[in-house]
Amino acid sequence: MSRTTLYIATTLDGKIARKDGNLDWLIGFPNPDQIDYGYEQFLSTVGTTIMGKNTYREITGFGVDWPYTGMNSYVVTTDKDFIPTTPDTFILSTNLKDFVNDLKNRNEKDIWLIGGGKLIASFLDNDLLDRMILTLIPVTIGEGIPLFPDITKDTAWTLTKVERFETGVVNLTYDKI
Repeated sequence: MSRTTLYIATTLDGKIARKDGNLDWLIGFPNPDQIDYGYEQFLSTVGTTIMGKNTYREITGFGVDWPYTGMNSYVVTTDKDFIPTTPDTFILSTNLKDFVNDLKNRNEKDIWLIGGGKLIASFLDNDLLDRMILTLIPVTIGEGIPLFPDITKDTAWTLTKVERFETGVVNLTYDKI
């Protein structure tokens, strides 16, 4: 059985993007040695990605090849007119909880919840998230999209790993208790 993991960068003030979805604070963060902060190792454990429509649009707007070719990607949206333009990408508009639990039972590789904020809250409120790897970027941006907007359910987590990088970035890994 696979796990569902949120692997996401966040600011010190708990934002995952600016109000308009912009990630300039992340893209512009100094990283002269091109440290990947554990991304490639994490990606090797993933067989499926799930993201919201705005996150999908942000990723496809980077002007690079689709980074998740070879694995199924699901875009959660209620927009009936939305059509993904990338390979192995499907719309998910059915019962999220049943779908994710079925995926977890059918897959050996893990499921990566990429974002965004509302979808993260839905995963937490529906008890669908098993692990969080938060890449804490040492910047504050003030207004923006919060990492955990409007969560309605308490969930206890235990810190299982801390990785500090020379850039000041820290990866915090939490597993659900």
